[in-house]
Amino acid sequence: MPLFKSLADRQADRAKSLQRQTDRAKQIAARHHATVAASSATTAPKPLTQGVAKPTSEPPAVAARVQQALIPLFRDDSAEPSAPSSALIALADLYLHAAQHRTRHIAMVWPATLKTLTVVHALATLARWYEGDKLGVRGLLFPVKSNAFHPLNHIHFERKAVLSIARSLEEVNPNPRVTRSLPTKDAFHFWLTDRSLPKLEGDALNPTIGELLPHFFAPGDFRGWQPCHERLLALIRAKVLRRTSAKALQQNTEPFGQPSTAPDALFALDGRMSEADLRRACREMARVGPPEVVMVLATRAVRFEATGWRGRLARFCLMLEETFPQRPPGVVIVTDEPHAAYRLKNELWEQNNKRDSAKRWKTSHEFKICGVPSTVDAEGLLAPGAAEASHPSPREFDVHIVDSAVAKVANKLVRIAQDAPGGRENARALMEAAGYISRIAALPCGVMHMSDYLAGPDVSDRTRAAFDWPLHMAAVNDFERAVGVGEDRSALLDCVSRASNLFGNYSKATPFAHKLAELVAAAAGSERRSVAVVFTNALYRRLAERFLQGYDQYPGGVAFSSFQERIHFMSAAHLEEHLLGLDSSTLVFAGLNEDCLRLLLTDDRVPSHSVVLLTQRAGQFLRATLKPIAENFPEFHSYKPRIESILRQLKDLPEDASVLSTSDYVLPTFRVELSSDISTTDHEVDPDLWAIRLENGVTQCRRETSEVYIYDPASHHASDAGFRTCLARSLEPGDKLFVMSAELREMVEQVLQDAGLPIQTDKTFEAALRSYHEQVQKRFAQRFPTGTVQDKVRAMRQAILTVDGRLEADLAKEQAMRHWIDLGNSTNTPFDQLRPQAPLRESTFKAFAQVLEFSPLEAAYQWQRVIMAVRNSRRLDGRHVSDIYAYMLLQPESAMANSSIKRQTLATLFEKARSNVVTVESASPLKETKQ
Repeated sequence: MPLFKSLADRQADRAKSLQRQTDRAKQIAARHHATVAASSATTAPKPLTQGVAKPTSEPPAVAARVQQALIPLFRDDSAEPSAPSSALIALADLYLHAAQHRTRHIAMVWPATLKTLTVVHALATLARWYEGDKLGVRGLLFPVKSNAFHPLNHIHFERKAVLSIARSLEEVNPNPRVTRSLPTKDAFHFWLTDRSLPKLEGDALNPTIGELLPHFFAPGDFRGWQPCHERLLALIRAKVLRRTSAKALQQNTEPFGQPSTAPDALFALDGRMSEADLRRACREMARVGPPEVVMVLATRAVRFEATGWRGRLARFCLMLEETFPQRPPGVVIVTDEPHAAYRLKNELWEQNNKRDSAKRWKTSHEFKICGVPSTVDAEGLLAPGAAEASHPSPREFDVHIVDSAVAKVANKLVRIAQDAPGGRENARALMEAAGYISRIAALPCGVMHMSDYLAGPDVSDRTRAAFDWPLHMAAVNDFERAVGVGEDRSALLDCVSRASNLFGNYSKATPFAHKLAELVAAAAGSERRSVAVVFTNALYRRLAERFLQGYDQYPGGVAFSSFQERIHFMSAAHLEEHLLGLDSSTLVFAGLNEDCLRLLLTDDRVPSHSVVLLTQRAGQFLRATLKPIAENFPEFHSYKPRIESILRQLKDLPEDASVLSTSDYVLPTFRVELSSDISTTDHEVDPDLWAIRLENGVTQCRRETSEVYIYDPASHHASDAGFRTCLARSLEPGDKLFVMSAELREMVEQVLQDAGLPIQTDKTFEAALRSYHEQVQKRFAQRFPTGTVQDKVRAMRQAILTVDGRLEADLAKEQAMRHWIDLGNSTNTPFDQLRPQAPLRESTFKAFAQVLEFSPLEAAYQWQRVIMAVRNSRRLDGRHVSDIYAYMLLQPESAMANSSIKRQTLATLFEKARSNVVTVESASPLKETKQ
């Protein structure tokens, strides 16, 4: 045998080797193993998950990998891309670092809180693709709600960029750029080519992240990880069907939607799961394919909704090491306040030190806290064309603190609860009483104003009970008699007595409301400047506006009417979009929330000497938050001048450590729930009601023929916002039902009012109907100024036919049409005798309104909110008002979406609507539920 092979033999061996490797790649593709790397004919880097050992020394620094891999991202209805914020990119880099090195971190993201972290996984996936890794990154998210993935349905990857990546990693032949192979993924991405899709005018058909990346959700009643292949490319299919009635993308997506084989997969665990179910879900994941990295949410929303959050999250993190012992995943805990980061790290180390010595961490870098400056909230994307300001100019602010009396009582109640048998958890009555008087102190009006609002028929009984001080007082007394507080009994009774006196003294106005009136009047009177008063929610904005209009104690005896035209009221959700127009105005923040604090500290459009009004407990919490950030986090150095301006004015507040666990810098507000009940009268009108039980424990009752809105973006019947209509009797378990909240209803009403609609906020519709009649008379006189009434009606009829000639056959004759404009006696007619006096059909009314020069938005509002409302029932309550506003916002051909309302405003409303989606557990006739 010759010592060396001939060239022909070597070439033959190479060909056989290549064939074996090709066959091996096909086997891998057939099994869709997401964890095994295919061999390559050329030398390639080792898979990122290979050779990962449990770190015993300081890991390498976090590398910047995401920035270079970015592709254009688009929001719904936007032709311009939105760049990810620096915080989003930093988190994605940290996520990849933890996945590769299996390290554990706590990221303190501040001052803007990211409402969703799913985009972090999407950006990390782009980085893996850029590096030639076609399997992407496999992640896990906890704790989340059932709507956790909804934002991904409204953020799009650029289709051309995705195809460019797919072509660069195509595996027709061995591709040296590919580090982890998945040949069948080529076909999945190539379904997005122009050849596969019809051409839609004005639509690039960019796929959403949610339909491109497989994602899996484990609900509270976990029964195994379910496939998601039906969601892949589903939104593009629906859009094509909606626009062309043509079917597209019918290829098989099943291999990419199976939990065991899905590339780029993100898994999520419901925050309501028991610890046993969490462990079971993770064990099942270990079987189908373990995660490389786990992202744990410890943000405000999680902390305030879950009691014992620290212990629960710490136990979950340690459970990951037990469930995936051979290769525990990396962990990134995301929080948004320093005290939460410190307490969680302490809890983790305390539980770690209780473990067996062999399992304990030995190095101090475990769960090291790092600061991540964040200036963009929500999903972390900048507005199209916007640039992120990383070094805001220094500003001096004017901070005012009120109501030390309530702070003393609330703090004393908290201390008594802490020392009571069973601690705070057992003394819930005392803690709830402390929270109640703290919320009373933050009212921008008087107790009577809030009581009047809650007296409406649309407010739930539970909300009214929560506002009832005698009920809280009785609960405290019951606790004292049944359990007792020992030597603190006299102090407790004194607290209850003082709180009752404060409640009575605040009937007409709280100290917060008095101070707000003083500050507004002073700012408006100074050089006759405009003043923008910013409230933390839309309801408090309405309450404050009514209060200030009727307030009679302004300094110098001035009346509100003397400066009313210079006062602008707005909720924090809409502040950012109006900042440019408020350039020469004084800003008065009536309390702070995340949006307010973010803009106050990071935005140069917020002027110096903006005014901040806080209660004492909110001020104490704010100081406890800002002080460690200024002293211990160099990452936030650029915000330090503004932080110090605030701290200087809070330095003299009393010290009280309890505020960190019982209070907040966000002013506490009363949570208003709209009633889901049906009145007795409604039962008599229609006995065929359906009971709809929701995942949050609430049961809604609706008539079987009532139209409701379902979040179902993959349906070809859905609007661009993702909602479709169905009848209440058609609801099925698992449907995502939109439920109007009091906050969103106030926001919609305010947007309509800002758009020029004469919104009436009373619950009887009387003022709204009288206002409609007044406008018709005025517009008719302006549109047809001369001639007899008969001549004017004839001219109006002809104008209506000019607008829509299709109406001629059914259009009312002139004599009947006079009824629409003969409204002279409307003012003196009792409401129970008043009629809409309007066209019977919507198509006719639209043409009639157009002739009278109503805008399309005004016409839609008058038809839904006034005419049809009064016709359908003369006893409509606030729940029906909510239905009307939902119709105007969410119907597929939404009047609001097609109006001149700003896109950013609509995006805020749609985002809020999607956050009000609740999963249906059951829907059945009410009579069956009572049997």
